[in-house]
Amino acid sequence: MSAAVLTASALGLSRNEADRRFPHAEDPAALVELRQEIFDTLKGGMWDRAWRVHDLEAMSEVESTYLVERGLMTPAFAEATGEGRGFAVYGAGEASLEINGVDHVRLLGFRPGDGLAALWTLLNLLDDRLETVLTYAFDPRWGYLTTNPGRAGSGMRVYATLHVPALMLTGRLAGAAVGALGQGLSMAPLWGGAGGIIQVSNAGRVGRPEKEILQHVEDISRGIVEKERSVRKMLLRESAVQTRDHIGRALGVAQHSWSMSFPEAVTLVSAGQVGLELGLADIPGMTATSAFGLISRLQPAHIVMEHMDVKTGCLESPEIDEIRARLLREEFAGAHVRS
Repeated sequence: MSAAVLTASALGLSRNEADRRFPHAEDPAALVELRQEIFDTLKGGMWDRAWRVHDLEAMSEVESTYLVERGLMTPAFAEATGEGRGFAVYGAGEASLEINGVDHVRLLGFRPGDGLAALWTLLNLLDDRLETVLTYAFDPRWGYLTTNPGRAGSGMRVYATLHVPALMLTGRLAGAAVGALGQGLSMAPLWGGAGGIIQVSNAGRVGRPEKEILQHVEDISRGIVEKERSVRKMLLRESAVQTRDHIGRALGVAQHSWSMSFPEAVTLVSAGQVGLELGLADIPGMTATSAFGLISRLQPAHIVMEHMDVKTGCLESPEIDEIRARLLREEFAGAHVRS
């Protein structure tokens, strides 16, 4: 599957300790005790890479949002409060662990491009090693028990992030969404649908094996990707001038703006990526597969963490839009539409 269309993959595994009630109903002291047990386990010698434990109480909004933007923390966990919560990152960001969020344990992994198989291999290994210390709540009929009954079974949530602007532009995305829903998957716009970027995920089916879920999401995503490629070719064939005009205007705005919101930046980078893949645009230093990485770096917390003083920077600063525009001017310098 093309990494230019399947832009990112993510995986989550939810587990609960058999001898404790779910986090929302458990005594705070028991949650604190469980967190310490898990932290002690993370310090042990069974891991190939080190775990880095984060102090949630000392973490700023910018820092937690940065982790969310990297796919290492869920938005719900970042916004929640409560006793006994913990968080750790594995290695250089290969995976992460939320403790006492919605469930007692949630392992997370994120990769650019087509990385579901690699993510499953890693998270399955980490999960098995945690289970040597924790006793997971498991029912022979229902599988792993989770706070949300719809996720019981494998406890796994699979996400494929797709770049499908042609389907969105032509109104064909609704049909693809209905088809995915009929196959037991959900489809949701990412970043409000800016740039035609969506996420496909399993809606949760009790008792289905993990590898079968992974394959199902990959198969449906592959079908959507093929539809996107077909519609792009149709637009180029039937509306060549309008397609070039759309891409050319996007390049011009990117080259000459001095303040840029994130949704608009996503839309401009999306147009540039399509122009590259269709052979309509030259953008020195940028490839069709690097576009999603650029979008990630243009997110608010990324800009604060990487280009501003983290101690004084905030996510509402107008300087973020100014820096984002500068980064786009630099990225699109020398870009042009081929005649």
